[in-house]
Amino acid sequence: MTASVPTAPTPVRAPGRDYALLWTGQLLSMTGTMVQYIALPLWVLAETGSALVSGLTFAIETLPVIVLAPWAGVLADRHDRRRLVLAGELVSAVAVLALFAAVSLHSVLAALVCAVLIKTVNTVTVPALQGLIREVVPEGALPAAVSRFEGLTGATIVLGPPAGALLFASVGPSAALLANALTFVVCAVCVSAIRTRSVAPTNAAGPAAKAAPTQPRPRLGGGFSLVRTTPRLRALLGAEAAYFLCFGGTTAAVIVTATRDLGESAAGWYPACVGGAWVFVSMAILPNRDWTPRTSLLLGAAFVPLTAIAVAARGAAPLALLLIAGVLGGVANSLIAAGASLGWQKTADVSMIGQVMALRRSVVNAALALSSAVLPALAQHFSLGRVLVIGALASVGLVAACLAGWNRQDTTP
Repeated sequence: MTASVPTAPTPVRAPGRDYALLWTGQLLSMTGTMVQYIALPLWVLAETGSALVSGLTFAIETLPVIVLAPWAGVLADRHDRRRLVLAGELVSAVAVLALFAAVSLHSVLAALVCAVLIKTVNTVTVPALQGLIREVVPEGALPAAVSRFEGLTGATIVLGPPAGALLFASVGPSAALLANALTFVVCAVCVSAIRTRSVAPTNAAGPAAKAAPTQPRPRLGGGFSLVRTTPRLRALLGAEAAYFLCFGGTTAAVIVTATRDLGESAAGWYPACVGGAWVFVSMAILPNRDWTPRTSLLLGAAFVPLTAIAVAARGAAPLALLLIAGVLGGVANSLIAAGASLGWQKTADVSMIGQVMALRRSVVNAALALSSAVLPALAQHFSLGRVLVIGALASVGLVAACLAGWNRQDTTP
């Protein structure tokens, strides 16, 4: 009698029911957030008549991410991530209702305080959410799950701002805020139905290893230490930060310039095209490709100069080339974001995923905030096309330099 030889299990590529709940909840929650993201500054502008104060509404929302992200990562790795996300969605719903009250009382200061509170809660929730993906998705389905999750950003860019502007114009800001509060509650219901699974800590070099008897307690600075000692994480952080620093402010610069040259209605088409292309690439292309993080990042970088060239050449056909530039920019964003996210998810140990994702978010948001301030300012004094071409070339060069030794890098600390 011969013994049967066990066969390797077929890799699981479907993210599964729990991931579907997580994805659906975040689609609703993020769309509601984008509705508020547009409606609130419009209300502030109507109340104060000041474009500066209205712009401050956008700017202050980056501060909690930059300042508090390291602490948020520690919380995400010390506590149950599903419960953190659930609590964050419920607290956000209450905070939005407080914002609704501030708007009803015509208190701009109270409204801004509530907006900062909502973003602070979101800063804590996001690292836990990133770690939760690893807990609900089988290893073989991780690339498809990550790319589809990145597609949420594009989907909410397409859906949220038009809905927010429409609600503000037709009903007023209160409807937009109540809609956002409702999306947080529905998302919480979805998260409450999720069942997590235990995930063995991963050696950054690859497959999941056996769990150690004890894991070090997450501490402030732990994510920085892991990134500093892991070559591939350093490469990912450098490449992503370089892209957002040199080219991340393109949308802000294009909107400012297009509003001046083509009118407000034309300016809104650029981010819509960015979001549409982001959704298409993330949902229809990336889940069916087995690209490495490095391949996705380099492909995304290749689309950056094309975007800049389309903007620079827009004089021949202003609106048409602006739309083409938006599509090319959306492709670049989706490839770079998905490649970086997959690299972080596969390389970082699951016990520290919250800390490293929080560090990533803090650095990328700082780079994006700086770029969003500098590029529009430069575009006021120089040709927008020239500014973006220079930024694109710098971005491609820095991204390629950060990833040059990817295949030779040992991913273990």
